[in-house]
Formats: sequence, structure tokens, C-alpha cells
Amino acid sequence: MKTRTKKILTAVFLTLALMAVALGQVRIVSAPNFTLTNGETVSKTLFLLSQNAELQAGSSVDGSVVMLCCNLTVSGDVTGDVWLLTGNLWINAQANVNGDVSVVSGNLSK
Repeated sequence: MKTRTKKILTAVFLTLALMAVALGQVRIVSAPNFTLTNGETVSKTLFLLSQNAELQAGSSVDGSVVMLCCNLTVSGDVTGDVWLLTGNLWINAQANVNGDVSVVSGNLSK
């Protein structure tokens, strides 16, 4: 994908994310490492600004998961989409993702 196209997609995505934040429909996490542990639930779209994130088995997100960069491992349940702008995405066998899975620039392993 060309650099200009990536920049446009990123700008559009960030605009939509800010609109969702304004409407209170997004939980934003900006820690170097984030783990959603067994039994934890996020009842909104989860927007990650982390270097590494993990959704452990038994965790759930009632919405989509969006991560801008780095590494995301999904072992839990996601009712929406999983979207990674750039980095590595691992969808483990026990994960249950009801929506689409997209990696704009990076690697996807299932």
C-alpha cells in the first residue's frame, strides 16, 4: 500500500475514532502494555495506543478492537471487528471474533 494511501486511511480512521470518543462509545487505553484478563469485559469499542496488548481467554469486548501499532494477541471474545493499523496480530484458536479482522500494514497469524 502506498504511503499516501496509508496516510489518508489513518487520517480518516483517527477522525472517526475522535467522533466515537466524543459520543462516549470508545474506551481508550494508552499504556505501554495492556492486558484484558480472564473475566474482564469492555462494553464499548476498545481503542489501544499500546506497544503490546493481549485479550486473554475468558475476556470479552462488546464492540470492536482497534490498535494503531505494535503487537496484539486475541484469545478472548470480540463481538465486533479487530483492526490493526501496523504491527503484528495473533488470533489464537480459542478466540471468538464475530466481525472482520484487518491488518493494514503488518502480519496476521491465526
